[in-house]
Amino acid sequence: MRYITYLLVSIFTLFTFCGCGSFSGNYSLSGSSIDPSWKTIYIAPFPNYAQLQNPSLSQDLNLTLQDVFRNRTKLNLSGTDDSDLIIEGEITGYEVMPMSIQSNDIAAENRLTVTVKVKYINNIDETKSFDRTFSAYENFPGSQLLSDVEPTILPNIIDLIRDQVFASIAMDW
Repeated sequence: MRYITYLLVSIFTLFTFCGCGSFSGNYSLSGSSIDPSWKTIYIAPFPNYAQLQNPSLSQDLNLTLQDVFRNRTKLNLSGTDDSDLIIEGEITGYEVMPMSIQSNDIAAENRLTVTVKVKYINNIDETKSFDRTFSAYENFPGSQLLSDVEPTILPNIIDLIRDQVFASIAMDW
């Protein structure tokens, strides 16, 4: 039984580090399917069109997206829209909604949801391009104000959106 367990763990480890399913040769250790011939990416600023505004959300989202592509791919960030890959979009939602109502009609828990519309343009392989909407949320106690929890929960929401966008582009999800 121990031998079978060891064998299964070894096979799993082998597939994990060798990039199982990488028949096209476009996968890296991080699981990215970005073609090695793609060299540049431009990530345009995301204007904030949400009704409720956070003044730093647009910049924070943009910097987080730039960081993930700089750190997890070999793409070079470009300042122009004639790059191999282009990410542009807009923040369309920044909403707080009550989630759990107590017997006294007061929210026991609230949810901050951020929604972002993303247009991904692949100038080399247009079949990979898309327009999608991504959203993420975090719950917080109804006894706290958004302004009190925002510095803590907003970075988590931005990271969740970043991961969704990255997975959609770099891993064809």
